[in-house]
Amino acid sequence: LVKRTMTTRRVLLLDGISFCFLVLSLGSGSANIYLSNDGNLRNKQECNNVLRLRGGVMWVGGGKTFNRTHDPSASPEDVEDTFAPLRSRSESANRIKQLVQKYGSKYRTNEIVSLEEEAKYLIRAQKLLRVQSLSVEFSAASQFQSYVVGDLSFKSHRVGYMFGRVDKNRNVFCDVIYEPPQNGDEEAYNLTEVDPDEEKVERLASLLGLRMVGMVFTVRPRKSIFSSQDVMLACKIQDKMAKKHGFDFASSMVSAVITRNETTDSIVFEAYQISDLCLDMYRKDMFIAPNNPNRGYSRTVQDVLVERKDTQKVDNDFFINTVPIKTHNSQIWGHREAFFPVKNRPGQDQHRMELKHILLSHEEAPFYKRLSDFHLLLYLTSMLDPLTDLPVLCKAVRDEVELQPGHIELVKSIAYMK
Repeated sequence: LVKRTMTTRRVLLLDGISFCFLVLSLGSGSANIYLSNDGNLRNKQECNNVLRLRGGVMWVGGGKTFNRTHDPSASPEDVEDTFAPLRSRSESANRIKQLVQKYGSKYRTNEIVSLEEEAKYLIRAQKLLRVQSLSVEFSAASQFQSYVVGDLSFKSHRVGYMFGRVDKNRNVFCDVIYEPPQNGDEEAYNLTEVDPDEEKVERLASLLGLRMVGMVFTVRPRKSIFSSQDVMLACKIQDKMAKKHGFDFASSMVSAVITRNETTDSIVFEAYQISDLCLDMYRKDMFIAPNNPNRGYSRTVQDVLVERKDTQKVDNDFFINTVPIKTHNSQIWGHREAFFPVKNRPGQDQHRMELKHILLSHEEAPFYKRLSDFHLLLYLTSMLDPLTDLPVLCKAVRDEVELQPGHIELVKSIAYMK
């Protein structure tokens, strides 16, 4: 029966020319018996009545075979409280500390033994998906992918930070991708510890009505979806955003993955979200720094419970939820004839002649449209007054209104144009 359970993954294929949806169904024959969310075997109609998730993962046996389900119509009352087991674990841990402080570290009773078991992390998949979907701007996705797949041929892996917006229905839109300083190789990406432009990038995005919505990274073909390195980076970014902007802001962060399918030789673009359990474990320093950047499991400093068994090795699939992915064409950031060189890319120099080239390539367009390139505006941040000129340019791009002659001449003078 388990073999007949359908396994689906929603993916997006990019071939540099077109995007298309592909839903893979693994398993032989048509399945008319389903494993529902409460663990019982039911027919399709009964299963639909039970399986009401806002999104997430339903695991079969807790192993690599699992069903990913998505039901946007689910009522908020049906959604799991992902923090309930974390609160219970924390209460048990605090109770142990109180007993140790009162009676000493050698104090051992049945109560402490029981509390120690309750204080262990119970590893299980999260049903709740905190966003409905991720939509990536076509030009941004194509530009990032063509560089990694075409120019680099996957010989150097990259990470990009996605900036965009989140609507009231928790649909995430990535409009631009910024690539921080990094030194990747054929095995994995490698970010530098400090990005000197971090605050500048976030301020520019804010002036343009954008915010950070996650990251996108490339990986070589491998069996695992997320490696321990990917898990820790996703947690690090989300934890940082939570400290800066709060839980609601950080809970909409999404991680996108670009890799090559070895069977079809096609490029696959997928999106995922880190679970609340995984983030809590990261904050409690439960993870051991990985030695292998492509290993599909994470090691912990203490025993955790996987299928009610003690272990210090956890399959990373427990920590991620699939996010439906699609594309959109931005009126502001899309439909361009040429793009300004991307900062921090080896071999792509940013200088005034490149600025002139971009302005001349869009000579027929309004001037604000010529400036509608995130990397071009980032280049101009070091040459314009950050309190007067830059906000004016960003407002014109954001609102799609023409600039005053004075600001047009200012930008042209930077590009050595009359």
